[in-house]
Amino acid sequence: MKTVFSILLLIFVVTPLTVGQNDDARLNRVNEDNQRTGKWEIFYDTGELKETGTYVNGQRNGLWKTYYKSGTLKHEITYNNGIAKGPARFYYRDGSLWEEGYWNENHWQGEYSLYHANGKKFYEWHYNDSGRREGEQKYYHANGKLKYTGTWEDGNIAGELRIYNEKGQLREKRKYAEGSFKESNKITTRPQNAQENPDKKIPPFYGTGNYTLQSLDGRVIKEGYFRDGILQDGKHFIYNEKDSLIEVRTVENGEYTAQ
Repeated sequence: MKTVFSILLLIFVVTPLTVGQNDDARLNRVNEDNQRTGKWEIFYDTGELKETGTYVNGQRNGLWKTYYKSGTLKHEITYNNGIAKGPARFYYRDGSLWEEGYWNENHWQGEYSLYHANGKKFYEWHYNDSGRREGEQKYYHANGKLKYTGTWEDGNIAGELRIYNEKGQLREKRKYAEGSFKESNKITTRPQNAQENPDKKIPPFYGTGNYTLQSLDGRVIKEGYFRDGILQDGKHFIYNEKDSLIEVRTVENGEYTAQ
């Protein structure tokens, strides 16, 4: 899965760095081979601190921190001989934790968590050594209650996905085989409408990339960049009971922005 992290790595490669002027001889040094060495501080063109970390023989090593122009921490990435490999954390603009896990060169590995802006967990996933989701995976509502739980095998959902409402009540069980949706069993406390068409269903969406999601009648519901089915950057279109568009909400970093 490509994440914000992999995009940032590309930025590091193609964007020239602006080195701040510092009178402290212990900072921003180069060795006899003109390779960066020791502790470095790198600044935006406008003067704000951008990155701090350590070089060894021209290679990034250890923990590197990157900051928003406002001064709040943007992300922390661990390097080993110039390769991003180790614990990594990303933060919202207000400084609260967005996602964390172990990054191994080009993918997440092991336990991974993504958080709502209120600090509660959004995802609780596990990646195998190849960077594919494996084992039990959990999603949470913003109030902390479990939203989805199911089992993945080599990156694909397998077996049963259980879906809960914001009160923690089980509302649906979905069956999968080899990553494909097979059937749904909805759990409800009200009588079912005999005129409902059980075959007219929208299968669950887990895509990563730029998508436009539509309702069964063709209305655009969400559009933009998604990560595993969750809108990260884009727009959410809100309709009233008469199917008239009443609001367009903007999503940034997985959260709705203030209107």
